[in-house]
Amino acid sequence: MPSKEDVKAAIHAAFDAAVPDGASYTKVYASDMKQKNYIVYRSTTVYNYAVGFKPGSTELVIVPLDRTNDTVTAGTPVRITDANRGDVKKRDLGGRFQISTKDGQKFRLGIIPSVPKITAAFYQLPVDQKDEYEAFQAVKNAIAG
Repeated sequence: MPSKEDVKAAIHAAFDAAVPDGASYTKVYASDMKQKNYIVYRSTTVYNYAVGFKPGSTELVIVPLDRTNDTVTAGTPVRITDANRGDVKKRDLGGRFQISTKDGQKFRLGIIPSVPKITAAFYQLPVDQKDEYEAFQAVKNAIAG
């Protein structure tokens, strides 16, 4: 299993490759876990994201991430600005930051300062991001009030 630093570098590289001028953004890893209960079994789906922002700005760029073995690849970036931002919830019951676009795209972002390696078993990517987490809290507060 790669180190936390290697995983973080892979997340940042995937973001930078998907977003023009990606290196100028501060990036934070986020995840969301959705469970569906069926009569016979429970289905759990984990979504991984790289969230880019610039301190002092309320613009976010959310890039879905896919992890296959030790490779992290980026999906299509979603840019959320003051102009296209929909509903925002600073904290839902699960502690996640919720944000949507006016065209109906919704994101529930669980962002923590350090993701332990043990949670990699639950499909989250293990990273340490204390500084980025603190910087994101300021942006989140500016967006959600």
